[in-house]
Amino acid sequence: MKCTEVRIFLSQLYDRAEPITPVPPADLEYLSANGYVLTVTKDDYEKRANDVARLSQIITQIDTEKTRKAQAQAALQQDLRKEHSFLFHLEGKEKEDELRERIHEETAAVSSEESALISMEAKVNELIQEKSMVDRMVAYDGGYLSLTGLGTLVFNDLSVRSYRVADHEFPDFTAEIKATYAELRSIADKTAAYVSWVRPQVPEIEDLENSENGDSGNGAEARSLLWSTGIGLAKLQGNTTQIGQRFIEALSALRTFDSTLPNKLMAAEIMAALSSQDVQILGATLRNLDEQLRHQGVPKEQSAGVAATIMAGRRFDGTYPIGRFSQFKHLTKSSEAASILAIMNVPIDGLSSKFQQFRSLFNSWGYTTSEDTEISSAFLGIGELNPDEVEEKLKYVIEQLQNYLQYPIVAAAILASIPVFEAHEVLDLMEKAVTLLNGYATGLERSELVAIAVRMIHGVRNEIVKEIDPTAKITETPVQFTYGPHPLFFWYYPVIIAHGSYHSTFSGMGGFHPAHSHGVGGFAG
Repeated sequence: MKCTEVRIFLSQLYDRAEPITPVPPADLEYLSANGYVLTVTKDDYEKRANDVARLSQIITQIDTEKTRKAQAQAALQQDLRKEHSFLFHLEGKEKEDELRERIHEETAAVSSEESALISMEAKVNELIQEKSMVDRMVAYDGGYLSLTGLGTLVFNDLSVRSYRVADHEFPDFTAEIKATYAELRSIADKTAAYVSWVRPQVPEIEDLENSENGDSGNGAEARSLLWSTGIGLAKLQGNTTQIGQRFIEALSALRTFDSTLPNKLMAAEIMAALSSQDVQILGATLRNLDEQLRHQGVPKEQSAGVAATIMAGRRFDGTYPIGRFSQFKHLTKSSEAASILAIMNVPIDGLSSKFQQFRSLFNSWGYTTSEDTEISSAFLGIGELNPDEVEEKLKYVIEQLQNYLQYPIVAAAILASIPVFEAHEVLDLMEKAVTLLNGYATGLERSELVAIAVRMIHGVRNEIVKEIDPTAKITETPVQFTYGPHPLFFWYYPVIIAHGSYHSTFSGMGGFHPAHSHGVGGFAG
């Protein structure tokens, strides 16, 4: 059963386009058994239709019962007030007994009316759902079929993804979708655990959340940073307790750095990811790189993040791409963009040309060259798609993200550069991640949820890394990046600004964070 065949069949049910083109009985049985399609006999359909026909009658009965209940409650309240009045106790025992008996009967009547109402309202809700199902039913082979709620979800997923799954077997497609959702939920579960654990370990975050200066943006920034950091940690493979402890140890080693908290959080994530190396040694290496980069004009606010990027690009001979960074720094004023470009093991001329093409593309759309355009151009530059291949996709994603983000181009660049997803599918997956995170990250605005959702999803396939190191050894000792859409730097997540607030910031406010680094540990030698 191919996905195309299933999509066509489900679309007919969705549109109620009779007559329905028949499918093999085994296929229909599979769709029914797995809850995508409801099959009923003609007699069952007629019974359901007759039940639904009673809906208006029951609604009328409910109105009548509500009136009776209101009258019974009014009579009961009047008698209760009389029972508690001073004059009532002067009327004699016979009157008192009579009133109490009436109150007992009125209380029972109100309770009975309440039970009847609850029962009828439950029946109405049941019939409303039944009516929805009956209204969607279409005649088929002597019986009736209807698309279920699950079937509608799968139909929507098929419609969005039909461009790449048309010839796939439908069970394989549903297995892929379930695995993707399970992966997202696993990341969300781990993130929530890290957030609960990291918050009290990082006083600066609690200080922002509890800020008394009246600036509610501080609390929002703290929550967003915390969740972004949690997602980065959640995507690391390994024991969560050990990862969390390594992260806190790394952050402690960064206390004396002059960079901003977001930069330090980013650098600590990278150090946590490089699990084959001692944190204290990494801290000393980072300090040395930080000093070298400061001498090259990298602002102290950003230097820890840029240095961590360079550290992540360690070659197998133990050296770091400082020289390449210097060359790219002549091409862009953005230290962050230069660091992204510097650690890719591709010829400088070709990468520089591609970077400039994307910069020119943004300029042609009316964007002034800025930190956002430079970082976006760097991410697109190290991606697999050329400007002519990604231009329309990028433009569409930017248009859609403008509904949520004030400055959407970096997020759009990340999403558009995923080569195996068409624009509609990557946006659909982002929306699903937003919906999922909304149940976990309470207190975040939708724009903030979008920002961290982008970080959550920008990894879609397995890939063997062959471009990180400049030596032939890399092909003999490949590193597995699970769901990594491009070697190394699609596990980083740069600035995304949502209506004036930075989330997982880069630029002058902070540093970009590792976002998807399954299996990264030890890649640097």
